[in-house]
Amino acid sequence: MGNNRAFTAFEATVIAVYDKGVLDKELLSSFMEQYRGMDIDSGGRRGLLSKDGLDVEQVVIKTFGGELPKRPDLPADYKTWTEDQSDLNDLYNETIGDMFHTITDKFEWC
Repeated sequence: MGNNRAFTAFEATVIAVYDKGVLDKELLSSFMEQYRGMDIDSGGRRGLLSKDGLDVEQVVIKTFGGELPKRPDLPADYKTWTEDQSDLNDLYNETIGDMFHTITDKFEWC
């Protein structure tokens, strides 16, 4: 079982600093480095969003210079989604996850 608290702390720190407008790749790398080799577990996610509506994975990707894929245009009520719409949402989330893990792998997050 991974370290949920570490992810909770990371998420809160990254979103707060990003919202202040001072997060850059160097500072974010410093935050990420402290978790090197740790089994940081996204089960600690609290679902925080930045002022511009990004979650922690998106903030990390953007800060490291990645281009965020376009979010699919889906109805707000996920209970009304068609199977194709659900598949689009799943593909979007998988893409974001893959991009995020490409970055965290550089810090040897387990």
